Amino acid sequence: MSKKEDFFLIEEVVSPSKKPKKKNEEIVDVEGLSKEELQKIKSFNGLTAKEWASLSMPIWSDLSSPRNRFQLEHGAVYPVKLVERLVKMYSREGDIVFDPFMGIGSTMIGSQNLLRNCIGTELNPKFFELANQWKDENLGLFNSDSKLHYKIVNDDCRNLDKYIAKNKVQLTVTSPPYADFIQKSVEDRTKTHKKSIIKLENNSTVKQYSEHNDDFGNLPYNEFLEQIKVVLEKNLYITKSGGYSCWVVKDYRDTKNGIPYIPFHSDLARAGEEVGWKYQDLIIWDQSKQRRLVLLGYPSVFYTNQNCSFIVIFRKP
Repeated sequence: MSKKEDFFLIEEVVSPSKKPKKKNEEIVDVEGLSKEELQKIKSFNGLTAKEWASLSMPIWSDLSSPRNRFQLEHGAVYPVKLVERLVKMYSREGDIVFDPFMGIGSTMIGSQNLLRNCIGTELNPKFFELANQWKDENLGLFNSDSKLHYKIVNDDCRNLDKYIAKNKVQLTVTSPPYADFIQKSVEDRTKTHKKSIIKLENNSTVKQYSEHNDDFGNLPYNEFLEQIKVVLEKNLYITKSGGYSCWVVKDYRDTKNGIPYIPFHSDLARAGEEVGWKYQDLIIWDQSKQRRLVLLGYPSVFYTNQNCSFIVIFRKP
């Protein structure tokens, strides 16, 4: 591995807040600075108090955006707007952002747009290629002269500590495959809901990511949770003290097997705590404006429409 390729393993990339002071380094003259400018210097993420408060809403419903040609190739993507909001909240310019399940690269694009370094792993060769194409295309549009570092590795995320040293990452933004739930959803759309609102009007599409044995999307739920703990533990290792890890997930129903509700976000939070993370916060991503209500369980059992996702926020002590 060349020096250029292993920049996240060595000390080339240093968080702005952790840069060592040089001898005779010029001290910032705060005299004459506005209150807002002083607040940006003081806060870990470079936000003013007003910006900080404006981003503290616990329910988000304003993130919808059209999918581009890269996003259409993936069965489950979150908007770049979502990444950018989390990046603004939990990091500052020049920090390192990480995504263990990079997919087609939404985390990379949001990081590029806001002048953060970014590295990610992606197991699927097709998604790996698409993510690199989108990364290079976006870099050419906005950051062609940037000195920031962007890297996607085609590998299992459980090997992440091969590519990033301890205490390097400020923020992780990711969304893992939902165990083998997606396979059940594909079967459900093919048989039960092939002409329903779910498929025709809610524009809901699901695709199996791969048939790879190491793909988290092919694991039974209990085994999936155990392997997620492996990723969370290594994610903790590479994250700086006080750094954050944000996981976008959705709960699930398995009524065919007599399980009315699987609280994935709660199980994930518990897994994170077991390996040493602090369960810091929970954000609800409300998607009901983009989806019509579907009749569920009628006339015997009442179910609510789960038209929302959860963003589980961890913080390293």
